[in-house]
Amino acid sequence: MVDYRELCYPLITVIGIPVNIIAISILCRGKCGLSKCVTHYLVAMAVADLSVVVIEVLLYHINETFRVFPALQYAPFCFVHYALCNVSLDCSIWLMVGFTFDRFVAICCTNFKSKYCTSKIAMTVLVTLCLAFTLENIPFYFLYLESSAGYVHGQLMCWGKQTLPSSEMFEVFYWFDRLLNPLLPFFLIVFLNAMTVKRIVITSRVRRALRSRSNSENQRDPEMESRRQSIILLFTLSGSFLLCWMTNTLVFILTQCLYMDMATSIRLYQAQYVGTVVQLVSCCTNTFIYGVTQRNFRDQFKSAVIYPVILVKGFLK
Repeated sequence: MVDYRELCYPLITVIGIPVNIIAISILCRGKCGLSKCVTHYLVAMAVADLSVVVIEVLLYHINETFRVFPALQYAPFCFVHYALCNVSLDCSIWLMVGFTFDRFVAICCTNFKSKYCTSKIAMTVLVTLCLAFTLENIPFYFLYLESSAGYVHGQLMCWGKQTLPSSEMFEVFYWFDRLLNPLLPFFLIVFLNAMTVKRIVITSRVRRALRSRSNSENQRDPEMESRRQSIILLFTLSGSFLLCWMTNTLVFILTQCLYMDMATSIRLYQAQYVGTVVQLVSCCTNTFIYGVTQRNFRDQFKSAVIYPVILVKGFLK
């Protein structure tokens, strides 16, 4: 496992940091042909993914193997870092849920679309989600407020204070936190996408029937073509997210809901390890998805790559 760890996490860091910075810089210019509402969600998701790569992959997993940040073994930094890991991961997940719900409203709730799918509402949702999950993770900060830290078998550990809350309270908080990540968002995305697909199928059949009656089958359908870009983007982003999170979600269900013992199952332990790596890979995939599905994004990326070359040529002349 150590060999895989030494290879996978540095690779995620080397790829994840630059691609998310590129995505943020291109999307912030607002020249990708996307609405301001969608752009706000994509920029926020890229920022959240970047924070996961930096806070969890670089400062935790890579530091656990190579110990490049020795200050994290001291308790004050350890418990702050642990709480920040939870905040960044929760925000990354739930911003995806927020974007999926926004596209669900845009496609399935036409009467509500004009009121909800706006730049102002998008910013309100984003700020609310980030603030809510920052507050939700405050108990982790106090849990480790009187902690000690160090390496055990090569793994950085924070030991909580001795006076923990009562077992019932802590159990309730633990299950509430596990419900928010990863169970509820995983199934919400599946449900919203299923309803969106159903709506698209019904709408396509109705429009096809109407156009056949008007003898215009060969004519273009501007409304459906305008939706196609948003639909492709939604399904590729949510599909990639579901695939990357599927392993960890199944492991959680098996261990916490069906009470399978990971200590006695090597395959289950390996599945959790692989699931964690694949889950973190999801923080690097969105930029590539934008490049594949969005022509304007590709054009902006090409312009950004060519621009320094043009400057060098002009300087040499």
